[in-house]
Amino acid sequence: MLLTLIKKELLGFGHSVMNSGKLGSKKRTVKSTTGTALIGFAMLYFVGIMCFLFYTLASTLCEPFVSIGLDWAYFAIMGILSLTLSIIGGALTSYSTVYRAKDNEFLLSLPIRPSLILSTRIMICYAMDFVINALVVVITIFVYASSYPLTAGMIIGGIVNIIFFPLIGLVLSLILGWLIAVATAKVPPEKKSYVSLAFVLLFLVVYIVLYSKMMDIMDLILNAGNSVAGFLETWVKPVFWMGKGAMGDVASILLLTLLSLALFAIVYMILSASFIKVVTTQKGNKRVKYREEQLKTTNQSGALLGRELLRFRRNTTIMVNYGVSLLFLVILGIGAVVFKGKINELTSQFTDMNDVLMMVGTAGVLYIILMAPITASAISLEADTLWILKSLPITTWNVLSAKLKEHVYLVGAAGIIAMAGLIIVFEPSVLMAIVAIFTVAAFICFLATWGLRLNIRKPSFNWNNEAAAVKRSASVTVAMLGSMGIVITLAVLYVVLQYNFEKAVSPVLFLCAVGILFAVMSVVNYRWLRTKGIALFDEL
Repeated sequence: MLLTLIKKELLGFGHSVMNSGKLGSKKRTVKSTTGTALIGFAMLYFVGIMCFLFYTLASTLCEPFVSIGLDWAYFAIMGILSLTLSIIGGALTSYSTVYRAKDNEFLLSLPIRPSLILSTRIMICYAMDFVINALVVVITIFVYASSYPLTAGMIIGGIVNIIFFPLIGLVLSLILGWLIAVATAKVPPEKKSYVSLAFVLLFLVVYIVLYSKMMDIMDLILNAGNSVAGFLETWVKPVFWMGKGAMGDVASILLLTLLSLALFAIVYMILSASFIKVVTTQKGNKRVKYREEQLKTTNQSGALLGRELLRFRRNTTIMVNYGVSLLFLVILGIGAVVFKGKINELTSQFTDMNDVLMMVGTAGVLYIILMAPITASAISLEADTLWILKSLPITTWNVLSAKLKEHVYLVGAAGIIAMAGLIIVFEPSVLMAIVAIFTVAAFICFLATWGLRLNIRKPSFNWNNEAAAVKRSASVTVAMLGSMGIVITLAVLYVVLQYNFEKAVSPVLFLCAVGILFAVMSVVNYRWLRTKGIALFDEL
């Protein structure tokens, strides 16, 4: 039974990432190898970026620590990186995968032991931590082996670290996910998304603070190598054993293995005892006192748009994944105004380059916007309600246009705040300000229409929790990484033009051309949605 449940989870994960689904007996498959290749390229791109970051950090730490005889500390510090990534990425994953999967109650109604259901969910979480840890460990060993000899004990220690060290990160992730589940179990549905967003913001604040201090932390580690090593050896025993085990120390390998298994066993038993209660605990509806009011009505378009906005506000997964990007845009705009003096001091050396700075700031806004492809999962999220939409006397275009309007209104409002802040700080020319706002507006429309086009062509209906549709589906992956590739390509193109032409390319002219490009692509996507898009949606 356990293998059957694991197979079900893996098939569901693969389906949400690589294939599209269709309600009913028919299936929509990938129409060509191009789409699959694009998704595979996007995944390789992400893995490549992560590997490059790990390699850069490992290369910085390796030689200084080995030169003072603290080889194990080099491996231990890289282990801390792996552990941190596992905790940050695994807490909300364990929450949505273990406790908020939509088929939890269905599986509990079957003659299946709850422990098997929990084991299946945990194995999926472990697989994610395993991949992250394996990348870090392999790259760490590779960098070390490039300059120093490897022993058989180090190879064995590396294998043990790859298999068992992720269990520690998994244990911490499960505890945090359990805390989030318990904290939100009795929260009213309309407030649950805000509580989850608060947890995410807390993680992000910690991450941003640590990232902003990364160079200082690196200098401290390199300058106080012996002190750092002593701290790890005294206070962070699992990481110390991981580092010593990587050097082939048999005792450390055994201690790390036993500790990992013991911690996992304890946490698993605790979660097993509370799994049913946490999964099935929901706060009852509040008692409402009747008050006579006039009934408010609206037209089809307004009602559908209100429905989309209500789902965005109340759906935890949507709010967490897309709301954070919108919040960053607002923070960018307000923060730019608040810290205008400090920003002007930092950019004072770039005299008479206000338009260039505005263009760079606009590129940053575009980068944040592409992290919120709201329409790229809008169709997939209708998995349980698509039949309701089709049964109502409403036009298909009204359904699709409501999803476009949701994206444009939400992202547009946050984008206006961000652009207003940048304009106040950089004080560009009037023409540059107009062109910058036009470019951002055109990009918002492009991402809205392109995301919806991708999701109509490749909807993902067979998901166990919204995270599969919002974070891992093919349409979201292509929309985010594809638009990211476009923005980066245009930025590189501007730099190339600057260096290969004697006369500098006007930033106003270049940004205007970019805005026109996005506007044209938006029109093309819009026409497709009005014709083929409607036909494909009707076939779902």
